[in-house]
Amino acid sequence: GGTFSTSQASDEILEDAHQAMADFYNASSQDEIIFGNNMTTLTLHISRSISKNWNTGDEMVVTHLDHDANITPWVLAAQDRGVRVKWVDFDPEDGSLYLDQLQQALVSSPRLLAVGYASNALGTINPIAKITKMAHEHGTQVYVDAVQYAAHGPIDVQKLDCDFLVTSSYKFFGNH
Repeated sequence: GGTFSTSQASDEILEDAHQAMADFYNASSQDEIIFGNNMTTLTLHISRSISKNWNTGDEMVVTHLDHDANITPWVLAAQDRGVRVKWVDFDPEDGSLYLDQLQQALVSSPRLLAVGYASNALGTINPIAKITKMAHEHGTQVYVDAVQYAAHGPIDVQKLDCDFLVTSSYKFFGNH
């Protein structure tokens, strides 16, 4: 925001980077893009910010298919706020989330669902648009860890309609 040339040049680089990532995710605006160190660090910070509005007795949902970086921050935040954590399992035969179990976990309108786009352990690709629709029908926000998916397929956050989507750019040739 400075008036000198190096400040203007760095502002232009930042604006271009935000626009490039908005294009990458098909975000409706570059203002939706936030940069951070990596998905793990961002999730730690965001979990603390979001959970400030949670109350004792609220619920949130995580899955056994997710990477620890999309589980532990939420579980710790839930513990700190007196929020119940519901777990969704996956089918060990094909690695898919039990969507009927997820539907049951959403009936009580939990505050948040943390779910991975693709499993780092099994490679399972979750039907995120369908999962988000299921969650939103119960007023539940959806936080998607797309770290393992981003380098392998297109991401359209407008079609997915998720509330948050995080990646780590080093997975698709960015810096760490």
